[in-house]
Amino acid sequence: MDGIFTFLFSTRAGLAVLFFGGIVIIGIIAFVTEKRTHQMYVDRGPASEDEDGWTL
Repeated sequence: MDGIFTFLFSTRAGLAVLFFGGIVIIGIIAFVTEKRTHQMYVDRGPASEDEDGWTL
C-alpha cells in the first residue's frame, strides 16, 4: 500500500494518473446525471409565438 501512495503522490506519472483519472470520473458522473435529468424533465418542444416569455 505504501508503494502505491508513494507512486501516486510522489511521481509525475502518479500525479498524471490522478489528474486524468479524476477527469474520467467527473465525465462519467456528468454523463449519468445528464441522463437522469433528461428523463425527469422532458423537452416540451418549441414554444408557440404567443408564448415568447415576455409578460407584462
